[in-house]
Amino acid sequence: MKANQAFKSLKQDSSGYTKIVGGLVALLLTIIIGVLVFWEVNDSITLDSADANESRNEMTDMASTVFSLLPLVALVVVASIILAVVMGFGGGKGGI
Repeated sequence: MKANQAFKSLKQDSSGYTKIVGGLVALLLTIIIGVLVFWEVNDSITLDSADANESRNEMTDMASTVFSLLPLVALVVVASIILAVVMGFGGGKGGI
């Protein structure tokens, strides 16, 4: 029921949707900027020891995996917004 209450507060406050869309855009921009900064910094790092290079390669592989999964975070946020809207439809006249 907490999701219905959150949707009710969004419905009463018309700026709530703007805040949600702004937050989603900020999330996506943060992901994009973070990925770009990482790859720029990662390419400029030069290491002398073999262990350090191996560690850097492992970190790069891990970052590739994580960065490929980050867009799913945005999908989950959008899906939760859609679910909140759909759950609000069942409220009827007296509900939401």
